[in-house]
Amino acid sequence: MAEITKNEALVLRKTNFSDSSLIVELYTKEHGKISAIIKGARSSKSRIGSKIDTLNLVEAVFYHKEQKELQLVTQANLISHFHNIKSDLERVKYASAIVELILKLVPEKDANEKLFRGVVKSLNLMDKENSQPILHFTQFFMFFIKEIGFELSFTNCSSCGNEINNSDHNAFSYTDGIVCGNCNKDKLTTFDFSTELFELFLCLTSKNKKLSYKKSDLENIIFILEKYIIYHNSDFKGLKTLSIF
Repeated sequence: MAEITKNEALVLRKTNFSDSSLIVELYTKEHGKISAIIKGARSSKSRIGSKIDTLNLVEAVFYHKEQKELQLVTQANLISHFHNIKSDLERVKYASAIVELILKLVPEKDANEKLFRGVVKSLNLMDKENSQPILHFTQFFMFFIKEIGFELSFTNCSSCGNEINNSDHNAFSYTDGIVCGNCNKDKLTTFDFSTELFELFLCLTSKNKKLSYKKSDLENIIFILEKYIIYHNSDFKGLKTLSIF
C-alpha cells in the first residue's frame, strides 16, 4: 500500500519522459536516493516543473511504495535553488561533483540523514558570497568517505598500526590509507606527503574555519581520495565532473 510522504530532497538529475513528464533522481532525507516520475511536469500549466531542476532543494510530496522502482511525486515546494552556485562556474563544478558522488556511490533507498544534512550544509556553504568551493568540496569528500564506510585514520599507520608522527616520510597508500615512512617503502602505489600537505590533510578533519591552503594542495588531496575510492570500488572510475570543467 502506498504511503503519502513529505521529504526534503535534492534534485540530482532529471530526464524527459513521454510528451510531458519527467523522470527524476532525488536524494531524500528519509528515504535516501530514489527515482520518481512527475506526470505533466513539462506542461506550461504544471506547478511542479519549474521547481524541479538539478541542484534544487525541494520539499517533495510523493506516494512511497517500498517495492516500486519509480515513486510518484505529486507536489514540490522550493526550499533553495542555490542562486550563487548556479551563477558561478567554479561553484557549479564542485557542487556537481557532490551530486556525482551521490549518484555513483550511494545505493538506492539507503537512508542516511547525517549524509543528507552534510550535502545540504556543503551546498549552503558554497552558495555564500566569497565562499571557497574547492575547500568546501574537499571537506565534504573526506566526510563522505567516512559515511560510506572508508574512514581514514590520521593517528595510526593503516598498515602496521604504529603511531604516525608528522614527518616528511608519511604517505598515502591507495589501497590502505595513510601509512608511515617505514611501511611506505613496501607499497607500490602511494602518494608521498610533504609535511605541509600532511598537516593540511589533518586540519581538514577539524572544525578550524581559518585554514591556510594552496589550491594545488587541495587538488592533490582530491586526487588522493579519488584514487582511494577507485581501488575500493571497481565500478567507480573517478569524478568525471572535475575533468569536464
